[in-house]
Amino acid sequence: MGAQPISVLVVNDHQLVAEALALFLGSQPDFASVEAASSPEQALHFLQQHRVDVVALDLDLAGEDGLRLGREIAARWPAVALVIVTEVEDASRLLEAVGIGARGWVSKEAQSDSLVSALHGAARGETHLPAETLQRMVNRLTGGRNGSAATEAVERLGRREREVLLLMTQAMTRRQMGEALHVSPNTVRSHASNIFQKLEVHSTVAAAALAQSGGVGEKREPLIRGTSGQGLPLPA
Repeated sequence: MGAQPISVLVVNDHQLVAEALALFLGSQPDFASVEAASSPEQALHFLQQHRVDVVALDLDLAGEDGLRLGREIAARWPAVALVIVTEVEDASRLLEAVGIGARGWVSKEAQSDSLVSALHGAARGETHLPAETLQRMVNRLTGGRNGSAATEAVERLGRREREVLLLMTQAMTRRQMGEALHVSPNTVRSHASNIFQKLEVHSTVAAAALAQSGGVGEKREPLIRGTSGQGLPLPA
């Protein structure tokens, strides 16, 4: 059985660029539907009318902040994965993107297969980030809480919450976590919400970073992957 077909929405304020990128992605395997939007309004209208798995979102939209649109998409359609496409490699902006739940950050100067890989990974629940800014982002994600401080934070969690946190460090989707723990994805979502509150973080990536800084899951597959597709271990 092949992979589940992926539906993608490309958002870029240059209509010809958006349409060209959508045409290219539509020619790639596993992309069942690829559409283009040249404004936040068009993107939101399309999302209201159609099922979308992944949004490839330009960071700069006619002078507007693409992350503002990203926040609205994440709030209204949490099941839709976000991949940010940008001209800059800014660790602070990358951190902000991850904070709203973005699962990919791809430079416009990167090879086209980097975007394809990021979109496939995002659809699978993986996070693809540029290796050169990953370490700085991890340091900021943990808020400087390393070693004993991170361990102390993790110890505030209940038994089931720790089990979910461990699975977060293994690049598992909510569905996979639910299957591993024999609970529903909604139950996993509830545990994840409690974990974020207790650890004082705002995303799965941040929670996993703090967990591994405290020694949780340090020998397991990392949650964060570089855009090259190689797994990148978080610091213990």
